[in-house]
Amino acid sequence: MNNDEIRWRQDFDSYYKSYTELKKYNDRIFQNDLEKAGYIHYFEMAFDFAQKVMFSYLDAKGETVKDYRQAVKKLEERNIIQNHRSWLKANNRSNLTLFLHQNEKLFDTLIDEIKSTYLPELTLFTEKLEEIK
Repeated sequence: MNNDEIRWRQDFDSYYKSYTELKKYNDRIFQNDLEKAGYIHYFEMAFDFAQKVMFSYLDAKGETVKDYRQAVKKLEERNIIQNHRSWLKANNRSNLTLFLHQNEKLFDTLIDEIKSTYLPELTLFTEKLEEIK
């Protein structure tokens, strides 16, 4: 096994830890803004690690990509992710977390999107990579 293969597998292990933390709280009803912010932060960590896995996985497979959009397209072609639009939207939504303190409704919108769209995508991503790993 070469260094690139080892690296993506190590990146996946780090991602998996943050993903399981996010998933652990998926069925919870949050009582306050602090709990909501914590859940959103777990999503941000898992999503950041997922991006790192994307790039290291593609590098290990000999596919160098220039940017996140290209990585998402390549992984969709490889059937590792299902819906590239959800991944691109999640990337755009991660910038909104800077404005959570300004808008109460944004908390609930992001949590709903994480639970209904982004976590299922992360779950499929995890399952596909576990099969390969």
